[in-house]
Amino acid sequence: MNISIFRYKWVALAVVAAGTLTVTLDEGSVRVVLPELATAFDAVADDVVWVWLIYLLVGAGLMLSLGWIGDVLGRKRVYTFGLVLFTVGLGLSSISSSLGQLIAFRGVQAIGAAMTVAMSNAIVTASFPAEERGRALGIVAAVVSVGLLAGPMIGGVLVEWIDWRAVFYVRIPVGIVSILLAVPLLKPETVIRSQRSFDRAGATTLFLGLCCILVAVNRGQSLGWVSLPVMGLITAGVVLLLAFARIERTVYDPVLDLSLFSQRVFASASISHALFYASTIAVGFGMPFLFLQALSFPASIAGLLLATLPGIRVLVSPVAGRLSDRFGSWRFTLVGMSLIGGGAALMWTIDNSTGTWWLLVLLGIMGVGMGVFVAPNTSIIMGTVSKARLGTASAMVATTRQVGHSLGLAIAGTAFAHAKLVHLDRLLTQGVTPELAEAKATVAGFHATVTVAVVFAIIGVALLLVQKITAPADVSGNACGVTH
Repeated sequence: MNISIFRYKWVALAVVAAGTLTVTLDEGSVRVVLPELATAFDAVADDVVWVWLIYLLVGAGLMLSLGWIGDVLGRKRVYTFGLVLFTVGLGLSSISSSLGQLIAFRGVQAIGAAMTVAMSNAIVTASFPAEERGRALGIVAAVVSVGLLAGPMIGGVLVEWIDWRAVFYVRIPVGIVSILLAVPLLKPETVIRSQRSFDRAGATTLFLGLCCILVAVNRGQSLGWVSLPVMGLITAGVVLLLAFARIERTVYDPVLDLSLFSQRVFASASISHALFYASTIAVGFGMPFLFLQALSFPASIAGLLLATLPGIRVLVSPVAGRLSDRFGSWRFTLVGMSLIGGGAALMWTIDNSTGTWWLLVLLGIMGVGMGVFVAPNTSIIMGTVSKARLGTASAMVATTRQVGHSLGLAIAGTAFAHAKLVHLDRLLTQGVTPELAEAKATVAGFHATVTVAVVFAIIGVALLLVQKITAPADVSGNACGVTH
């Protein structure tokens, strides 16, 4: 299909947006269905959680390897095959006859989603000139927010009106449309890197190491952080990741070129990306407990309040991306991270009598911070690598997001449970009624989660300031090796 160079960048963005929406709808919709799965398969929560956890593990563990494969074999090929695999996984999941089958088929979905996500930012970055990269990535970030916003609502409606299987099979047509758009409209790239020897040892140690760490941080609260399984997983994960780093220094064509981290901008932007998601997920974890248990909001009101964050991000991300192209990305990442930390700190003012208007103000601050940060930060990361490494950089963005989510969720969950238990015991011994004690202890638990968020955000702000001081000429994200 003959598409002019000027038009092609928008065509590529539209195709990637469709695929991104297909994949991101999955996260929220499947979380909604977990309680229903426990009933359908007569399973306990610790078993059902693997329907979600397998998706996280496979995605994070394979992302960087898939980024390398995309750089070598062609990003369109990997992206399109990922959509096919994801759609097939949806169909298989919808006909699962046991929980074990569903978990396995979710693994198939996860591989397909990882292939698509790993290539998305790379395809967009390669299609747009550097001076328009932030704008394009801002639109992609807005689409992600739409998926995260719509996913829980769609999943809830399907479960309530049909059954849990509908959460999977209803989305098959969306996957098919995304495939039919990608095949004819995306241009195949000229493979730049001639070396095609896949780093099997590096890919294996990375996958196993990340899986061990992620399982440990996700199960640490329920199993106990000093329990033998958790400590064993952490130890194994650290050993495997150290082995991975050693392997990557010796192989000719590594899965992850560690020399990228010698570039201070790439390293600090990647780490701040993880810190951002660790901070935001810490707040996000505590909010449902606050709204439902401490403030006694109806589920419908709580859902609308929770939708505020991605809703504002949808509006802000494209604007922030476009402005970052004009004024430089670094200042927007700093403002975004500062708003996250400041908004979280202001949430210490919340108590059991806090009104909806003040909650909306605080959620608005957080939502703007999220919208301002993501696209400019992603633009910095994508702008520090050569065109031959765009797949790796895109995969790094997705991997750091997964790691940040897992780290923030684990620490926030532990902080919430500990603070709530301590305050609940103290309040009950003081003669406070159980209902009031539960509500007040929940607020204390929420304060603990926002403290975690503030700490992550402060570290992120400090890192961004160091980035500015040590590499002042490069923090715009526009002085990079990407060629068009």
